[in-house]
Amino acid sequence: MQVLHRTWLALSALLLLGWPVPATGDAFAAAADLATFADRRQAMLAAACRGYEADPRKPAWKNAFLVAAALFESGKIEEGRRMAGFALDGLVPGNRINRWYLGGNSGFVVWPGIDCYIRYEHLLGDELKARFKQIYTTGVFYRRFSTSNHVTMAGVTRFLAVQTWGREAFSPHPDYADKVYEALPPDVRKTTRFPPSQLFSNDDPDAVKFVHQLVEQVVARGPGEYASRPYGAENTLPLLSLAECAKDPALRAKARLAYEVSLLQLAPTWLRGHLATFAPRSYPDMETQQPWGIAALVWLYYGGVPPADIAHEWALRAATSSYHLPAVAVPIGADRTRPFRHRALVNGWALDHHVTPGYALFARSPKHALATGARMPFQGQSYPCGLMWDEPDVSRGSHLWLTCPAADDNADPKNTVAGLHTHGVTPHEQEVLHGDALVWAFDIPPGARNPYVLGFIPGGARAVIDDATSEGRLYLHYGSVLVGLAASQPFPWDPAAGIRAPAGKPPEGCAEFRIACRAAAVAIEAGVPGDFGAGPAADQLAAFRAVLRKATRIECTPGEKPVARYVDRHGNRLECTFDGEDRVNGAVVDYRHWPILDNPWTVQTTPEQLVIGDGETVRTYDFRRWKVTEAAGRLPPAPPP
Repeated sequence: MQVLHRTWLALSALLLLGWPVPATGDAFAAAADLATFADRRQAMLAAACRGYEADPRKPAWKNAFLVAAALFESGKIEEGRRMAGFALDGLVPGNRINRWYLGGNSGFVVWPGIDCYIRYEHLLGDELKARFKQIYTTGVFYRRFSTSNHVTMAGVTRFLAVQTWGREAFSPHPDYADKVYEALPPDVRKTTRFPPSQLFSNDDPDAVKFVHQLVEQVVARGPGEYASRPYGAENTLPLLSLAECAKDPALRAKARLAYEVSLLQLAPTWLRGHLATFAPRSYPDMETQQPWGIAALVWLYYGGVPPADIAHEWALRAATSSYHLPAVAVPIGADRTRPFRHRALVNGWALDHHVTPGYALFARSPKHALATGARMPFQGQSYPCGLMWDEPDVSRGSHLWLTCPAADDNADPKNTVAGLHTHGVTPHEQEVLHGDALVWAFDIPPGARNPYVLGFIPGGARAVIDDATSEGRLYLHYGSVLVGLAASQPFPWDPAAGIRAPAGKPPEGCAEFRIACRAAAVAIEAGVPGDFGAGPAADQLAAFRAVLRKATRIECTPGEKPVARYVDRHGNRLECTFDGEDRVNGAVVDYRHWPILDNPWTVQTTPEQLVIGDGETVRTYDFRRWKVTEAAGRLPPAPPP
């Protein structure tokens, strides 16, 4: 079965790359060609080169420097120079390509550009090098903005640009210098050093403090916009730029470790194309198993279902790198032969995951902060908890989730919250996970913009049993997973109604439901189809339903702190008290001592040390001295959960 799965992935990748599909006798060789990092790397480089040859101006402008680097790596020097020149065109004042030149979203281009300049300076030629210097020393795109990806890209770009040409070489372009200054509010003008957009910040003009703080934050708390499909890569890959472009050897070494750790933090949540974990700033109704953004970067290192546009992903930056993931780390993202639990503490969130060969449940709780007295984390423009499963048919959705939405009506301007895009989450839900079950407690205050639970049900189910209006329950069969959904009150569901406020075009057949409430409990429980007979999908789902109806219970106790309780089919008792204690089988969940990383391959209980192992080798990261050691042996046991 595993061989057939790998063969399907290889054939899919060949079709996506535009390569001829081999005859059946060569299919296993094709699978092997995409089974390693080296082969996936080469596939990305080859696709970028073929795309350039087909149409030199086809790549999106913001990816042009990445394509230029791929051309240089492939020995196509003149083509790489032309592509780099095309990318620079969009940073010239008065251009028609980038309307954000004036200190805004140019970071998506200027960071890969300075990276390209430093790594391939010896191939650029004098004329192109002079053009890089002229644009980067007169540009007004260094200002520290608000979102994490903009801050990271601007800081790393400013640091590397000043390192390259020296601060004395910088002077704002005359077409923009006065406009930048005059656009500032009068009270800010009085205190801001001119020109503000040529500096990262007043107290750290060259981002020196920032880049050192960045690498230390990643190993202790996780990267910014963790696992965000559209923005996670722009928080993570600048670490690789520091690791390969900074002149300071100590900073290079620290950045290399921070980059590696960011991959280790994501690896346990990887399900052959899915990042089955909480992710701020993503679009949950668009999720399929086909990776993109930060997920495409994880695919490059761990394999699985390939990206659709393999030549123009941010992961192309990693494909041009000399960095290789250590062998001891590969099983963390690639071994899905048995179920395991993964816990993490990322940016104040206590994350919990139940990962199996065919599906993964995941939850995130703010209660570590509640237990330790820290500021309660909240991310409204967020990707809710839920269930993802192995669904290589990327035309189908494979993420089921629930939340109390922040925005849920694209037609009403008052209900489209700035910065939250569609849906988003509110702080009116909390949850606890144990094994195959996940239960939510909702506490929705009076006057809430959307006073209901929103549930997203992907299309593509092989069988469905709808008991929602009679029992508050739904049962779904998605091929690799059975899903039982239970609510503390009945609710209507119309599978043909579609999605009210999608971020884009959801996969076909997706639908949603709403439970109007002030307080409610909702649970999902997952199961392996083969555990419920060898018959057709409808028979397996009927057997699953019979077990859940007999063995499971759900209830909600309203009040100042609503309590959600769920008993799963194995008799486990899950209890979530809103802003209070969570319990599993009567034992209080210890959020105060939640591990930074804990799974069968990884142990990190303090910010100072991380240990990983594959059963034969142990790799230890010492973040006090920024050193790594490897030795034969087994991973020490983690503290009990």
